[in-house]
Amino acid sequence: MIRIASSSYLQFVASANPAFQTSSRRLSTTGVDCKIKRGKSDRRVIHAKKITKKTDSLPFVLGEGFMTGKVILQNALTHPPPNGLTTRDGGGGGRGEKVQILYPKEIVEHLNKYVVGQEEAKKCLAVAVYQHYRRVENNLRVTEQWMLSEAVAAAKERKIFRKQNPEIEEEYIPEYIEKSQRQILKDLEKRQDILLEKSNMILLGASGTGKTYMTQKLAEVLDVPIVICDCTTLTQAGYVGDDVDTVIQKLLAEARGDIERCQRGIVFLDEFDKIYTSSDPLHTSGNRDVSGKGVQQALLKLVEGSLVKVRDPLSPNSKVTIDTTNILFVSSGAFSNIEHIIARRMDKRSLGFSSASTSPHEESDQHTSEKLRDSDEEVVSKARDEMLKQCDQGDLIAFGMIPELVGRFPVIVPFHCLNKTHLMSVLTEPKGSLVAQTKKFFENENVELRFSPEAIEMIAEMAVKRKTGARALKSIVEKAVMNAKYEVPGSDVKCVEINDKSLKDQSFTIIENRSVIGKENKE
Repeated sequence: MIRIASSSYLQFVASANPAFQTSSRRLSTTGVDCKIKRGKSDRRVIHAKKITKKTDSLPFVLGEGFMTGKVILQNALTHPPPNGLTTRDGGGGGRGEKVQILYPKEIVEHLNKYVVGQEEAKKCLAVAVYQHYRRVENNLRVTEQWMLSEAVAAAKERKIFRKQNPEIEEEYIPEYIEKSQRQILKDLEKRQDILLEKSNMILLGASGTGKTYMTQKLAEVLDVPIVICDCTTLTQAGYVGDDVDTVIQKLLAEARGDIERCQRGIVFLDEFDKIYTSSDPLHTSGNRDVSGKGVQQALLKLVEGSLVKVRDPLSPNSKVTIDTTNILFVSSGAFSNIEHIIARRMDKRSLGFSSASTSPHEESDQHTSEKLRDSDEEVVSKARDEMLKQCDQGDLIAFGMIPELVGRFPVIVPFHCLNKTHLMSVLTEPKGSLVAQTKKFFENENVELRFSPEAIEMIAEMAVKRKTGARALKSIVEKAVMNAKYEVPGSDVKCVEINDKSLKDQSFTIIENRSVIGKENKE
C-alpha cells in the first residue's frame, strides 16, 4: 500500500491527467514511467537522486511520494494548488466540495448545549480550534508554493548547466545544482508569505469544572482527528509504562492510518499536572523521577515539533514517520493548591517602618489570601477563581513544571469553580443532563419521576460542600433514587417524586398508583 502524505496536492495533479493513479506502485503519465518510493514524512524538499535517464524532468518529493516526470511538473505549474482544508473529496467524481469550517461563535453555540458556564474558556477553545484550521491551511498553501518555485528554479538551473557544458552527457548531468549561500539568501528574501506557528494551551481549573467534558463535546464536531491521552500512564523511555511517542501512535490510529490527517490533528493531554517535578527528597536524592521530570523532558521536542517514528496501524510490523509541527497540543489539569502559590506571589506585605502604609491593591491581596483559608467553601471558590485569573508561567514553574515545557504552552485558560447556581443548571439544563438520564431510566419502566425545586436546590448545596464540582452530583442523585429504583420496578406505581425531605432519609413519595386509579375507574 502506498502512503502519500500530501494527498490533496496529488489530487489536483491527478485531476489534470486521468492517467495519474496512486493505487499502484508505478504511475504512467503520457508514456513516462514514474516510481513512488517512501521518503521522509512531509518533507517539502527537492530530491537529488536520479530515477530515469531518458527524461528531462526534475524528480521532487511531495510528502512521502517520490515522483518524477515532465507532465507532472507541467500540471503542477498550470494548475493552482488546493487550499488545504478548504477542499475535500467529493462523492460525485468532481474535484471536491468545500468543507464548512465552523466559526468560533458556532462552536460556542454547540458547547452551550452541554456545558454550563465557563464562557471565557469556551471562547478560548473555539478560537484555538478555528485558528488551528486556518493555520494548517495557510502553511500547506505556502509550503506548496515554495516547493513549486524551488522546482522551477532547479529546472532552470539544470537547463543552464546543460547549455554551459554541452560536452557532458545527459545521464551525467546532476538533477540538482547546488546554490551558493548568497543565492539562497536572495531566494529567502523573495519569499513574501509566512508560516504561522501554533499556540498550545493549558486548561487550568479545579476538579469537576468541565475541562475534559468540554473537550469531548468539542471533538464531536471537529473534522480533524483528536485524541485524549492520560498523562498518569506516561513514563520515561525504558521504564514500565507508556512512552511519550504512544500519544502520536494513538492519534495515528484515530486518523485510521492517514498520515496527512494525523499531522494536522489535536492531542489533548489530560491530568497534565500529575507529571510535575516532586520536591520530595525521596524522588530528588539519587533517584530518577521517571514519571515526572523525565516525562516533561520527553515532551519538549514532541510539543514543539519533531519527526517521530511510530507503529503503523495498517501494518503493525512497520513504522511510519510523523511530523508533529502542525499538531496542536491542549493540556489540562487541576493543579491543586496552585492558588496559594499565586497568592504568595501577589502578596506584597511590607515589613519594617513602612508596614502601616499599604495600598488598596495590597490590602485586597492580603484579603484574598485570608479568603483561601476560610471555612466557607463558596468563599474559598471565589478567591481561587480570582487567583487563577492571574496565573502565569512563573506560577506553573513554581508548582513543579520545567521552564522549557511551560514556555511551549503560551496560552493559559482558567476554569472557574461551579457554585450553587451553576450546579442547579448542570442538573437540569444541558442536553442529556443528569436529571434527564435518571428520568429516562424510570420511563423505561413506564414510571414518571419528578424532582421538586427544593430537591434540586438541596442537591446543589450538598455538591458544593463535597469540593468535587459537578462529579458530586452523580453520587448524590444515585443515592437519592436508590430505594425508588429498587421498589418501583414490577410494582403498580405510576409516578414518583423526590423532594427535599426524601433526600435526608433516601425515601420517595408515590404520587399515583395504577391499582388506585383502576379502582376509581371501576366505581
